[in-house]
Amino acid sequence: MPSISSPGKIHRIELENFKSYKGLQTIGPFYDFTAIIGPNGAGKSNLMDAISFVLGVRTGQLRGAQLKDLIYAFDDREKEQKGRRAFVKLVYQLGNGTEIHFTRAITSAGAGEYRIDGRQVTWDEYSAKLKSLGILVKARNFLVFQGDVESIASKNPKELTALLEQISGSDEYKREYEELEEKKARAEEESALAYQKKRTIVMERKQKKEQKEEAEKHIRLQDQLDIAKVNEDIEAEQRSQEEIVHDLENYESEASKKKKEQVKYLKEIAQCEKKIAEKKNKLDKNQPELLKLKEEVSRITSKIKSTSKDLDKKKVEKRKHADEIKKLQNDLRDLTKQLEDLHEQGQDGGEKLQLADSELETYFRIKEEAGMKTAKLRDEKEVQDRQQHADIEAQKNLEENLQQLENRKQELESQEKQMQTRLKKILDAVGKHKENSYE
Repeated sequence: MPSISSPGKIHRIELENFKSYKGLQTIGPFYDFTAIIGPNGAGKSNLMDAISFVLGVRTGQLRGAQLKDLIYAFDDREKEQKGRRAFVKLVYQLGNGTEIHFTRAITSAGAGEYRIDGRQVTWDEYSAKLKSLGILVKARNFLVFQGDVESIASKNPKELTALLEQISGSDEYKREYEELEEKKARAEEESALAYQKKRTIVMERKQKKEQKEEAEKHIRLQDQLDIAKVNEDIEAEQRSQEEIVHDLENYESEASKKKKEQVKYLKEIAQCEKKIAEKKNKLDKNQPELLKLKEEVSRITSKIKSTSKDLDKKKVEKRKHADEIKKLQNDLRDLTKQLEDLHEQGQDGGEKLQLADSELETYFRIKEEAGMKTAKLRDEKEVQDRQQHADIEAQKNLEENLQQLENRKQELESQEKQMQTRLKKILDAVGKHKENSYE
């Protein structure tokens, strides 16, 4: 609550049953300077206690253990003790003549009660109102008790400072001051940190600015590079389009030529199809001949195999007869040699050497048999030679016929293969030209 700037003073005090004041008593009005004198026990101190009480001083500082001790002590305790109460009212007059009534009462239950202008209030509100008038209850800056001056004079500077702080009420703000000092220190520290942070931020900002400028420069250069690259791509695309247009013109010209060629090829295709039909008919006609030739080749091949077997047998017999003839010729040669030896001996020995009749008969018989057998074998050999020659000639003829048939067969197969190849080429050309005509 804000303090009232206009000066004020205690105008009067109203008491009821407070300490030595029995019943309702009014003291005042007070003047700008009022002195209270009297003998000991006249109640001077009780008046100071009444002012202290109504201004909120604690009971312990008023020479009482509890609030009930501050109530007037009646003679007939049994009669008056029940329901007794007391209060002190201080009428404070402002500079403009306005009065404020402060009342502190002690109830019959011994509890304290506070009122401002007759309205009951809490202690906090009561104290705040006094504080607004410059009256500090805790500092007791409104009272100077007996011995206080001497006590103040004997205090050291530190105690005097504490007293002045208490009187001025600044001690109430000591904790707040210390907290504020601590906050100030923290604030200064935070300020230093903030300043350092600010410097760091400024440096970072400068660095970021340089980085930004560098990045912007890089972006500009990159944009220029991208633009140059895009221009190159555009030029390349334009060249590509020109090439495509040129190729398209060439393709159109080529397509025109192809269409003309297509007409020509269609005519050729028709002719080729006609030739294909003719060749196919010709192939169909050659098929029976080819089959017949194949059968003839198979027959002659079988006959050649059979003839070869017979010829091999006859060659074996020929070798056998030749061996027999050779043996007979060897026997005949041996006998002839023996006979010649005998003749020579007969000529040399004259009459000394004469063959027996039986030996001569044997000799001539053997000679005759050898001659006959040799002649027979020679005749058989001649027959076999003629037969072998005939067989060889027949086989040779068969082989010649077979070779002719094979040649004819190969010729027909070659013609058929050529026709098939040509037919395939013609069909491929026809299909290709048909695809081109569709395109």
